[in-house]
Amino acid sequence: MMKQDIRDLFTNEEDLKTLPDDHRAEFLEKLKSQPKKNSNYIIWIRVAATVIIALAIGYSQFYKQPNEVEPPVISQIKAVEDQYLKDIEKEWQSFVAVANDEALVARFKKRLNELDADYQEIAAQFQNDANNIEIIEALVDNLQTRLQILQDIQEHINILNQKKEQNEITI
Repeated sequence: MMKQDIRDLFTNEEDLKTLPDDHRAEFLEKLKSQPKKNSNYIIWIRVAATVIIALAIGYSQFYKQPNEVEPPVISQIKAVEDQYLKDIEKEWQSFVAVANDEALVARFKKRLNELDADYQEIAAQFQNDANNIEIIEALVDNLQTRLQILQDIQEHINILNQKKEQNEITI
């Protein structure tokens, strides 16, 4: 091969600027005559992707983990909680029915709301650590405290009502 100065190639710029008249036709003919890319390759890729997706879905359905079964301790705690909450609500309704003093009702409602807020905090801890016996005991103690408060105040109201009735009878 002969060494050429590249500058000599561009000295005849006029030849480079004009294209032959049939250049466009030649280009299109060459373009059409080129072998097409194998479209089978694209089809195989699509088939392979479909098979992979189908296998992934099938695998996930077949080996799907059953819904997590909650440990027996959690279901027992929920059962105890439900029973206490029913009893607390029953006692509250009974208390409200016999209480004549709105300030007394408001004061105990506030106290029960504070205990409920504490209970919600303890319940959140229980969600994070369901196996901690101290948290479980704190949950039950809170529920027992709420129920006991309501029972004590109702008993106190009943005693006051009995004394009031005795005083009315003696007068």
